[in-house]
Amino acid sequence: MFSRLSGVAFALCAVAALGAPALAGPVVDGATKAEQAIAGGDAAGAIAAFDGATDAFWNAMPLAFRVATFATGVSGFGQYTGVSDATFHAGDAVTIYLEPVGYGFLPADSGSGYSVRYRTAVEIRTPGGLILGKTDDFGTAEWTGEAKNHEVQAAVSLTLPTALKPGSYLLLLTLTDAATQKQATATLPFTIAE
Repeated sequence: MFSRLSGVAFALCAVAALGAPALAGPVVDGATKAEQAIAGGDAAGAIAAFDGATDAFWNAMPLAFRVATFATGVSGFGQYTGVSDATFHAGDAVTIYLEPVGYGFLPADSGSGYSVRYRTAVEIRTPGGLILGKTDDFGTAEWTGEAKNHEVQAAVSLTLPTALKPGSYLLLLTLTDAATQKQATATLPFTIAE
């Protein structure tokens, strides 16, 4: 029988075969132990082993994005309305919805639970690469919860400069993960309307 967990183990083995030997050991071992625990009727052991495999995979990943888009109405992970046409006016307030992956966890400031924290940097440039505006310290995005969560989203809002002329631009939003110092940049094309 091909279970969901077997499919994940197969996918993890495929990742190992694609040239990630440092990743293969703990990830595949954890998924294999989870399958064995399921076969033995040990649901709690299966969950613990699979969580270990997930953590190993997550820690080995670079910081990247599942989703990076202009959006409205952001209320949680996967709960946003994407902007189908990224056409704005100079001076408009815009929101960027992000689903990062590969981040690390810090102890929460409250002393209970975990925190995911990013420093943000923003840059606006022309498609040809001319930088029109940049700040390396735009602000901090943070999530806090009682358990480690691999479904953390971020919503970063900013106001487009009023000096932008009609035309095409790129908005680059860089996150630096406070726990791991990994960085990722989302590049979002947009247009300033006439």
